[in-house]
Amino acid sequence: MSLKSLGGLLIPKGKVALALFNEYSGTIVKTPGLTIVFDPVGIGLGELLRTDLIIVTHEHYDHLDGRLVTSLQARDGAFLATTPFVAKQLRGIPGDRLRAMKPGEELAFRGLRLNAEVSDHPGNQPLTFFLTTEDGIKIYHSSDSRPYLGMRSLGDKYKPDIALCTVGIAPGTSPRSGAEVAKLIRPKVAIPYHTDDERALEEFVRIMAEQVPMVRTKILKRFEVFVYPD
Repeated sequence: MSLKSLGGLLIPKGKVALALFNEYSGTIVKTPGLTIVFDPVGIGLGELLRTDLIIVTHEHYDHLDGRLVTSLQARDGAFLATTPFVAKQLRGIPGDRLRAMKPGEELAFRGLRLNAEVSDHPGNQPLTFFLTTEDGIKIYHSSDSRPYLGMRSLGDKYKPDIALCTVGIAPGTSPRSGAEVAKLIRPKVAIPYHTDDERALEEFVRIMAEQVPMVRTKILKRFEVFVYPD
């Protein structure tokens, strides 16, 4: 499988498509007019679609490949949003194409809104993000974050349609902690990610069915395209 199926997909107004491209938090989001890439690692430059906005949540090896980020930005002239720490590590990104963000800050970009929020994860100023598409569809990218009480107020504030929930690999995360993130954020659809263990994905779905049955769950295979609303 590859991202070619997503690249050739025309997204109608009022919808959004996304795909996961690694076992971490690598995500591509395609709106009617834009393509957004979160945390590009573990994928070749030639595999990535033409990108308008690159988002890097923090500096850990499974979220930041500096060479790939700079090559992707140069190839497509993409805008880059990231943490202050990551912004200082990167070289060759034009200043007018780079925004270092802190929790509570918002970036407006060609009809999109990107809101940076706190990530409960060991690192240098790690962030989670709410992406609001041109049509008002809201996606929560939780990066590596463990659940924290402030997520409840974020759910009230943004009312996300889709939440990507970490269920493994990162310290202190598990299917149960991922379900807790979904319980606090209360999206319409919760997608487990950040694991190479299919059993963790299935365990997340089981816990959600027991504890948060009103939230739909969706397991995505690598490169599988999910269109919302479907």
